[in-house]
Amino acid sequence: MPKVDAIFEFDAAAAIEAAAESILITTAELDAPGPSIVYVNPAFERITGWSRAEVVGQSPRILQGPKTDHRIFADFEETLHSGKIWEGKTINYRKDGSEFWMEWSIVPLRTEEGLIYQYVAIQRDVSARVAAQLRLEEAEAAQRVADRARANLARYFSPTLVETLAAKDQPFGPVRRQNLAVLFADIVGFTKLSESIEPEQVIEVLRELHSWMAKVIFEWGGSIEGYIGDSVLAIFGFPESGSQDGTNALSCAYDLLAATQDWNRERSEKGLSPIGVGLGLHYGPVVLGDVGTGDYLEFTVIGDTVNTASRLEQATRNLDCDLVVGQALVDAVKVENDGELAANLLNRLQHHGDFAIRGRSKAVDIWTLTMRTTAL
Repeated sequence: MPKVDAIFEFDAAAAIEAAAESILITTAELDAPGPSIVYVNPAFERITGWSRAEVVGQSPRILQGPKTDHRIFADFEETLHSGKIWEGKTINYRKDGSEFWMEWSIVPLRTEEGLIYQYVAIQRDVSARVAAQLRLEEAEAAQRVADRARANLARYFSPTLVETLAAKDQPFGPVRRQNLAVLFADIVGFTKLSESIEPEQVIEVLRELHSWMAKVIFEWGGSIEGYIGDSVLAIFGFPESGSQDGTNALSCAYDLLAATQDWNRERSEKGLSPIGVGLGLHYGPVVLGDVGTGDYLEFTVIGDTVNTASRLEQATRNLDCDLVVGQALVDAVKVENDGELAANLLNRLQHHGDFAIRGRSKAVDIWTLTMRTTAL
């Protein structure tokens, strides 16, 4: 191949004509009526649909339209008057009226004396990039919503159940009626405790309580319907009824009481007073579903079974015990297990008999259990 020694001169005009980016050159008048177009390259014609003959002598504002954000021009004149490069991005319009996102840089051209005599605008159609960015932002926003929903579910359900519920558009489904086990747990003497320690310490006690209770409840397949002050409301048999809902609820109650003793041993080692926990258990029909408005919905469980479980928990004070179980829960355990296994689960309970429940016309046949080794 022959050696080439020729020196080629740079042809600026040819380079501008061949440029892939739109190039527009205007006069330097910034005061009204503003600059006019003196040149556009072929790329400008391809991007905008305007021919060179149609735009020369026109204002660059022919590219603007209803959605052009004029706020980006706030520092336009000041920047160009100072001889600096101005950059911006907004929606512009092609000749046929279609929108596109244009990003451009405007550079001043100077004479040898330093006077600005023209401006060169290098323009880019960045519609695809903006659309991709918007899709990314929408995806990130959707992910944040999903993460927030998942985090909210994690407050009430076990990790395995969270994965199942998070995959559903309506994790709780429609309002419905079903049988399940209801457990209420509450600090005994919470008012007295709150008076004896600082508010910050009260919050810390509640956080500790809720943390280890949630762990035990989730281990037995329960779900936490809500935290009400120092109370925890858990349900067993949601989102679907199971064959061991009553059994799981009773086993969970036993473990919660054992965990309470472990907690109090830890508190004693730190020189802190023991804290008693009362539990109420019942089984029966409830109504489950979302309540509230379109702007704010909250899952809830209501019905006589829930009210009765709450009253049974409160009865632990008068009966001086740790756990009060309604006969319906005992019956459920018997149905769910064979005789020997059911007996092993129930032999820790003491039959008390009928117990009058405030606000309920019929008494409830109850069973009790006392495990406490210390009292407030």
